[in-house]
Amino acid sequence: MLKKLPPSHRVRPIRAATLLIGRNRVDEVPNLFLEIEEQLLKLHSLYKVKNSKYIPIQINLVQAFNSTAISSYELLWETVENWADDVSLYPDKGGLSGQILRVMRTSPIAVVDNAPKGTQLKLLLSLEGNQKLLFKPKRYNISDIIPGVVYSGFDRHNSEVFAYYLAVVLNMKWISPSVIRKVNINKEIIPFATPGLKRTMVKNEKTGPLCIYGKCYYCKVNETVCPDHKGDIEGAAILYMNKQFRMHRSPWSRSYKNKKMEWELNNDYCKKVQKGVVQKRILNLIDIAIFDFLIQNGDRHGYEVYKDKVVMLDNGKGLGNPSVDVLDILAPLYQCCMITTSTWQQLQLISGGSLTETIKLLASIGKEILTTEEHFQAVERRLLKVYAVIQYCFYKHGESRVLRNINNQKYVLVSYNIGIRH
Repeated sequence: MLKKLPPSHRVRPIRAATLLIGRNRVDEVPNLFLEIEEQLLKLHSLYKVKNSKYIPIQINLVQAFNSTAISSYELLWETVENWADDVSLYPDKGGLSGQILRVMRTSPIAVVDNAPKGTQLKLLLSLEGNQKLLFKPKRYNISDIIPGVVYSGFDRHNSEVFAYYLAVVLNMKWISPSVIRKVNINKEIIPFATPGLKRTMVKNEKTGPLCIYGKCYYCKVNETVCPDHKGDIEGAAILYMNKQFRMHRSPWSRSYKNKKMEWELNNDYCKKVQKGVVQKRILNLIDIAIFDFLIQNGDRHGYEVYKDKVVMLDNGKGLGNPSVDVLDILAPLYQCCMITTSTWQQLQLISGGSLTETIKLLASIGKEILTTEEHFQAVERRLLKVYAVIQYCFYKHGESRVLRNINNQKYVLVSYNIGIRH
C-alpha cells in the first residue's frame, strides 16, 4: 500500500502541466496533448508486447552484470580513474559493470565527510584504495507518495539507483554507477568521520542515536537523517567521477515559481532553441527528456557535459508519485519532433514489459529492492506515452523528418553555458 506524505519542502502549487495555456495565444498546448492522447489510443499492438529481438540482448546484459569476480581492487579503480572512452562514462565491457557495483557495495570505508556542494544532504565516502562515492541517504520509504509539483520533496535515494539501471537498459552510458548500500553509523561512519562531519551530527532526543544534518544549501539541524534500530543508514552510493564537467542551463528549465517559462507557453519554442544550440545537443537533451519522463524527474534545470555528451547527474527527484504523468517533461521531444534513429530503435526493443523486467533482473543480482510494483507499472505506462508522442511527430512531419542520424555530426559551443563544475 502506497502512503502519502506531506511535502518536505514548502512549494507553491501550480496548475497541472496539461492545463497550461499561453498568454494571448491560441490554446495550442492542450490541443497538442489531446492529439498525443489520440495517438496513444491508436497505438499498434506491437508496442504492447515483448519484442523477441530483445531476448538475447537482455541475456547478455544480465550476464555482464553478473560478472563479479574481482582480481584486484587497485587495478579496477585504476581502470575507472583513467577511463577515457568516447562511448561511455565508465568501464562497461568484459563484466566490469558488475565488478564495479560489487566493490561499491562491499569495499571498506576509510574516510567519511560532508559532500562539498549541493542543495541536499550528501556524504562523501572515501573507500580503501581512495575511490570516492557520493552517498545520498534514505529520506522516504519506497511506498511513500510525494505530493505536490513534480520537483517536490527531498531527493529519493532509490530513484538514483533506479535511474542507473534504467539508463543501462536504454543504452544511455553517460551516468554514474549507483547501488543501494547500508552504512553502519557506529562501525563505518563515526570512527572514520572528519571533524567537519562530526560538527553536523546531533543527538536525537527521542531515539538516542547520533543523527546527521550535513552541510548543504537546504540542510537544517531539525531535518536529520538517523540510523535504524540496527544502527544502519541506507542510501544510494554513487560512483564519484573525478572529471571536469562543464555546466549549462537547460533551455527547458522550470522557474520554480508561479511564473511560466517561455517553453511552457509557446509550442514553437524549439525554433528559438535551434538558433543557439546545435542539433546534436538538442537530440541529446531529447534522450534525457525521455529518460526523465519515465521516472518523472522534473528537476533537470541544468545539465553537465563531458566530452560533448550530456551526463545524467542528480536523478533523485524521480519516483515521487506513480499515479501522475507530467507530460511536459517531454517538451523537448514533442516541440522539436526529432529523435535519433538509434534511440527510437532501442525504445522499440524494450516494449511490452521488457524495460522493467530487465531493471528487476539487474537489481536482483545485488538483492536490491528499488521501488514498488506501482512504480514499475507506471514506467511501462509512460513508455507507451513516449511511443505515442513519437507517433504524433511521425503523423505531423513524417518519419524521414523526425528520425535523425548523428554519427557524423560534431558539437559546437552552445549559448547556455553558465560556468564550470568540478
